[in-house]
Amino acid sequence: MKGIRKICIAFDLDDTLYKERDYVMTGRRAVADRFSGPAGMCADRLCGLMDQAPDAFDALLALPGIGDAGITIDDVLSVYRSHMPELTLPANTAEALGRLKSRGAVLAIITDGRSLTQRNKIKALGLEDYIPAANILISEEVGDDKLSPRPFRDLMDRVAADRYYMVGDNPVKDFYHPNLLGWTSIMLCDTEGVNVPSQDLGDYEPDRWPQIFIDKLTQLHELCLPH
Repeated sequence: MKGIRKICIAFDLDDTLYKERDYVMTGRRAVADRFSGPAGMCADRLCGLMDQAPDAFDALLALPGIGDAGITIDDVLSVYRSHMPELTLPANTAEALGRLKSRGAVLAIITDGRSLTQRNKIKALGLEDYIPAANILISEEVGDDKLSPRPFRDLMDRVAADRYYMVGDNPVKDFYHPNLLGWTSIMLCDTEGVNVPSQDLGDYEPDRWPQIFIDKLTQLHELCLPH
């Protein structure tokens, strides 16, 4: 690590800086609050119905009162995607970001998704306290997702660094282009087994594999920063 002057560490958002299941739960709550009236049941009961169903929103739309009110999947998704979630930044994440920032690492987020949805998550989590607004790249705003090199190249244009890291959870799209661009790719392992994408590397070509594996973000301090 000797001689390295500037480090840039980019993070995926969902299932890396927080667990996406938490967003799903707060989104269903927002939907339940909005549609409990036409559904003919209290929001708590409606949440429970959605939580237990194979498809939460199909279960909601199947309720007679919802159909009678003319509520569509577009109406439901609009509430879900635009709500301000009730999220708390995990203590492990806050500790990791705080230590990295205090040691001079430049932090960034590269995330796929809708601008409003992702920015609401970022605001709710308080991530702007650690990551400059200019270093937050969202696919809808960039014009390409992480299956293309564009978000990663855009960050390199914005931040001139001696070494770049990408920290993510999804072998489908988090590591392929960083590997090609000479970054160091790091996968946060799903120790709870709740993430949607499989982390079984046998499911992917080797060029999509990360170079380093970690179980918690606080390990980044020793891995990425010069001693």
